[in-house]
Amino acid sequence: MTDDRALDPPPLPEGEDSPEGRRRRYVQYAGLWTLGLVVPAVYLGFAGLYNPGMQVSNAAPTILGIWAIFYPLYIYRLHLVRLPSFALMVAVTSIVVAVVSIATGWGNGLTDEPYAMPVFITTILNHQDPYSTGITVTYNQYGTIFHLGPVTYIYLPFLIFFQPFIGGGTGYKVFTVVLWAGMVYLVRKDAFAVVAIAQPYMALLAASGFNDFPALFLLTLAFVGVNGKRQKWAEYLALGCKQFANVFVVAYYAIQRDWKNLLIAVVVSIAWVLPFIIWDASAFICQAVLFSPSGCSSTSAGGFLYHLNYWAWPVWVLAVYFGALRRYYHRFMARVRKQPRPAGERAAAPPPASSDPGVEGPPAPSEATEGPPPGRRPRPGDSAGAPSGSSG
Repeated sequence: MTDDRALDPPPLPEGEDSPEGRRRRYVQYAGLWTLGLVVPAVYLGFAGLYNPGMQVSNAAPTILGIWAIFYPLYIYRLHLVRLPSFALMVAVTSIVVAVVSIATGWGNGLTDEPYAMPVFITTILNHQDPYSTGITVTYNQYGTIFHLGPVTYIYLPFLIFFQPFIGGGTGYKVFTVVLWAGMVYLVRKDAFAVVAIAQPYMALLAASGFNDFPALFLLTLAFVGVNGKRQKWAEYLALGCKQFANVFVVAYYAIQRDWKNLLIAVVVSIAWVLPFIIWDASAFICQAVLFSPSGCSSTSAGGFLYHLNYWAWPVWVLAVYFGALRRYYHRFMARVRKQPRPAGERAAAPPPASSDPGVEGPPAPSEATEGPPPGRRPRPGDSAGAPSGSSG
């Protein structure tokens, strides 16, 4: 029999509500939240990743991404997700970290997206194709002047319009923090999801202004919903933001075998990009599908493992679908445990004892060995007292 509690957190220790238990719990809260902040902040500093554009060639983003997945799982194993106060503390303190990061520049400057995204709208306003028209941006980020460009647009069309258009790069960072905080609010009834999405790593990504958060916010509206009521319109908008959203939605409906909604998602995705395919098909395919491979005349998007923000997507999937992932895990382990042993191993195994479960007991009495007729006391030699084949 499969143990369905294999991943369940251990029970709360005795005396948890005593004064001493509460003090011990608060110290644990502070230590674990500090761990969640110090690991990414220190590693980012030592790896030298505080550079816009994230043009890195080391394993730092991969290590930090794995850490962001491990952190909520570690909290889960410590049974702290059963205590809503810890999830609330993580959310509130991480919001403070995001605000401080924007105001001071601490742990910030991980991308140039908050400065480039507001400029791409100028190509549309000038009747130019953003997938073939490069932009050049010069901006001041915390006292350092950066020159970016020429670069062309590589995301899906709606993301150009889903932004604040005020406040420059700082305005965009505030925008992504607000959307990230909105995601935390939408999953507030699930303590595990709150810890995963509100962990300091995600707060620093939002404060830096990564453009993944508009799409993730819309997906949260679509698949978590407002007070449990899913917002279908948000799914349609997310399909026009960033390609990861399209991959997720199509994969989700394929796993669910919901072919109707899968077809709708494909049609909506095509509808978002069709005008730009008609405008300049080669430019769109080069930038938004192939992500500027060799042969295209603009900067490359790089590999998945070398982008800190890309790891926000598996963290989001883990947060929102942790229960479903646990069920898949249990089913997989059940199948593994039920696999028959190899023939040689079965032959070498000793025969089970007669008292083992599944071993048949002695046969029931047959007609030839039935007891005496009703109403007559048994006599010596009658076989009713022992089943056929029994001896004494």
